[in-house]
Amino acid sequence: MDLEATVMVEFEKKPFYSPREFARLVAVDPSTVMDWIHRELLFALQLGPKTYRIPLAVVMRRLNPELTTPSRVALDGRGLAADARRHRRRPVAATVE
Repeated sequence: MDLEATVMVEFEKKPFYSPREFARLVAVDPSTVMDWIHRELLFALQLGPKTYRIPLAVVMRRLNPELTTPSRVALDGRGLAADARRHRRRPVAATVE
């Protein structure tokens, strides 16, 4: 199975997954997941010499890339310059007592 393949899978959402749990979700051998981690094709946090955890955001992005791809939003910036001028800092007069 290709790393970038789209897979629709129901699974328990939790903050972090072990490489073995992630391998089960994408139907590959755990050694393949470790290879992806070591080749930096898959982000994982290293908690110890042999302990890795994959964040939920990474899992979601790998399982459903079309759902996590940001989309462009058109903004009307005409009012932004006026807003920036309105929020500019004004000098404060110092008072000496």
